[in-house]
Amino acid sequence: MGLLRSLVKGVVGRVSGGAPSGRPAAPPAASPPPPAAPARDRADRSAVAVVAGEEGPVADADALANIEAGVQEIKERVEAGEPVVLLDVREPEETVHGVIPGARQIPLGQLEARWAELKNCDEIVCYCAHGMRSIAAAEILRQHGLFNATSLEGGVAAWQALGGKLVPR
Repeated sequence: MGLLRSLVKGVVGRVSGGAPSGRPAAPPAASPPPPAAPARDRADRSAVAVVAGEEGPVADADALANIEAGVQEIKERVEAGEPVVLLDVREPEETVHGVIPGARQIPLGQLEARWAELKNCDEIVCYCAHGMRSIAAAEILRQHGLFNATSLEGGVAAWQALGGKLVPR
């Protein structure tokens, strides 16, 4: 949550004209527009806006946080004991070979009905076999106001490729 919180704090500081991290604010300057998100990301995401003041500009979800979390970073954070909730959204028959240690399990098909089970989590990283369904899961959670939800890039396959272990469910 620390990384996400820092990112949001910096963006909100820039949007509202404040200075993030105690640095002096740079004078407004013309800057090139941010690069467009890949077509897949733009098409798959719901519009989410954060308003910085009544007259301030609006930043969309792309500016606040990417919906995908890198497997290396998440693996290191989990191994360091950070309070990251891993959410396995695969179907029960897919978890026969194991799950990431400590993961909660809510199949994607049940997430719409069970999302409230996660409302008190500080940070949620959804994962599936290869990362496609977990993007949908993170979007569902964000639509319900859980903006701290991301998708594990590459899913459990990428986790194992980096030496991450699985445990029996």
